[in-house]
Amino acid sequence: MTPLAPESVKHETFVQRGPALLRMFLVKLHFSRPAVHSIICALLGLAVAGLHALEMHGLAGNSLTSWEYRFRDKLTATGRFLAPDTRLVFLGIDSSSVNFSQLDLRTLYAKVPSASSEGHALNLIAAGWPWSREVYALIAERLFAAGARGVVFDLLLPKPGVGDAVFRETIERHRDQIVLGANFTSDVVGPGREDWSLALPTETVMPNDAPENPAVGYVNFWTGFGGIIRSAFYWRTLDLLQGADPPAAVTPEMPAALANRASRWLGGAKLAHPFRAQLIRFSGPPGTYVPIPVYQIFAPDYWQRNFGNGALLRDKVVVIGPAGNWAHDEHLTAFGAMPGPELQLQSMNALIHHAFLREGPAWTTYALIFGASLLAFLLTVLIARTAVRVSAFVLLGAGFLFAVKLAYDHASAIVPGVPPVLAFAVCGLGSFFYDYARERREKLRVRRTLESYVSKEAARDILDNPASFLNALGGQRTKVALIMTDLRGFTTLSEQMDSHQLVRQLNEYLTLMVGDVFAFGGSVDKFIGDAVLAVWGSLSTTNSADDAKNALKAALQMQESLRKLNVDWTTRGLKTFAMGCGLNYGEVVFGNIGSAQKKELTVIGDTVNVTARLEGLTKEYGRELLMGEAAAELVKDDYTLQFIDRVAVKGKSKALKLYGVIGPASETLDAALQECLGLHDEACKAYRGRNFSEAARQFQRCQELSPNDVLPAIYLARCQTFLQHPPPEEWSGIWVAEHK
Repeated sequence: MTPLAPESVKHETFVQRGPALLRMFLVKLHFSRPAVHSIICALLGLAVAGLHALEMHGLAGNSLTSWEYRFRDKLTATGRFLAPDTRLVFLGIDSSSVNFSQLDLRTLYAKVPSASSEGHALNLIAAGWPWSREVYALIAERLFAAGARGVVFDLLLPKPGVGDAVFRETIERHRDQIVLGANFTSDVVGPGREDWSLALPTETVMPNDAPENPAVGYVNFWTGFGGIIRSAFYWRTLDLLQGADPPAAVTPEMPAALANRASRWLGGAKLAHPFRAQLIRFSGPPGTYVPIPVYQIFAPDYWQRNFGNGALLRDKVVVIGPAGNWAHDEHLTAFGAMPGPELQLQSMNALIHHAFLREGPAWTTYALIFGASLLAFLLTVLIARTAVRVSAFVLLGAGFLFAVKLAYDHASAIVPGVPPVLAFAVCGLGSFFYDYARERREKLRVRRTLESYVSKEAARDILDNPASFLNALGGQRTKVALIMTDLRGFTTLSEQMDSHQLVRQLNEYLTLMVGDVFAFGGSVDKFIGDAVLAVWGSLSTTNSADDAKNALKAALQMQESLRKLNVDWTTRGLKTFAMGCGLNYGEVVFGNIGSAQKKELTVIGDTVNVTARLEGLTKEYGRELLMGEAAAELVKDDYTLQFIDRVAVKGKSKALKLYGVIGPASETLDAALQECLGLHDEACKAYRGRNFSEAARQFQRCQELSPNDVLPAIYLARCQTFLQHPPPEEWSGIWVAEHK
């Protein structure tokens, strides 16, 4: 029986195995895409929630809060408005009223009897601003005579003035129908401390100057974030302003807002939390309550036309106060600057209809942030296609904001918009960046592997269009440009050189050749010993001409690279190489060819064989590069070419036209070379026309002009042979190659 292990041994075993188990978990976690995305979304969601919490506690800036309030103000400005109550009228002390003059009285209103109350009022108004307070008494009396239910003066009268006695009599006569403005003011008495007081109307106007007087209401609005007024306090006490806790209930001696005092005439709603700030649903932007110039109630024409002889004012609550820029009585709202009296009207309208907005508890924002993070995680995991996922993120983000607007418009609810959308967006972006980095890393790994075989451009095309590449693996016919290079006399050279040195030089040579192929967008199909077969157009192509031109550029660069390499080898005392190159264009079969054990992505077909034949003929014609007719047709506009010969090779029923490359067409040829090329073309025509004596003469001249060129000597020898032994009648100028 196996004895039980001691507790210490058990503990030691766990301690030893714990790190291994943790490593296994982390490895699995590393390769689990959903796990990584869950961590990303959780961390980013926590970051947004943390930023919101820090800002709420004043420990960070206010960027998130600022954007949230901007969004709310946009909702206020574009959302549903509360219909203005038609029982509210705004008589504005505007510039036309303040600037009313004696000249206006003598010219425009000369027919108004000066002894009448209207004439007396206009005369007092024309005396200039500030008006005698008797004007306010006359305004109130005229409005009450027309049947107005109440009159609100959005004015501060803290000091005695002319006409106070008359105005006081009017207030006493209509003690339950008039409200005057008061004002809370503060003085800084220390760091972070303010001493508040309530400035009431002067005793010469208001018989009872106590704060609880129902004829007195404070005009103050307190700004919120960004200095914008979004809410109203309908009950406020000095103790509350000094920082005391809210009272248990409203008592008669408490000061009330001007809008609160006035709304009682129209059945103002009772507030469940009277001491809290009430978020107002506005009736619209500035100008919703259009001010009527106050002097018009004393002008007979206006009184009859605009007021229906007072019928318009029956059962109305009339607010009188400054209108226009002259008084500088404007407050910043979500719509911009709004006149103070119109803000009082907005506040009254909201109170009358109990049209206030509700904010959820503080945890609502955090719940929405984490809900948005969870939704972003689910979208990322469940939707793999990037375009579909982006569309889903955009649609759901926009849908949430639309739902927030619906809640504002139809449920009077303020739903936090910016923090959840930010969490949703950053979680989505974080996941996108992770997927993008992961895909880039994987593509980079595959690309590095591919670039061992093809050019960087071809590798990029394969990765960008994997479907077409995979389809090509099964085999397809396509037209390509090919070059085949081979080192001349390499077999003999390899027998003479040290094997290690041979491999080093061959690798150095092939490194340069492959680099040149890749530099011009080609791919190396295969190495055949020292030979290189390169292809353009098998993996990707723009057009046939570009493929042929890039192949030719690569071939010329390979020759130049070998020349420079030979110079370097010579200085190092090493043997040099000589290379021939064949270039062709035509149809091939491209695919993954081989056995079940080993396959090779390659090209096969007659075009490949012809390219090899062209390379084999370079030594015979003394050329480093020979190209076929199809390739020559594609590059002839960009390069100066030389017709070499028409050759019949073994295995081909149709003769090949061979061309050599002189150089780019943009380069100017020297006179001797131009003459030689012209003589060569004429000589070839004479040769094909069986005029061998003339052809021999011209080829002789070519040889004199270019003594290092073996091509004139080849043709000259043929002409001399045909002069002695003429070819048969069916001869068409085609030379039969004696080897492949």
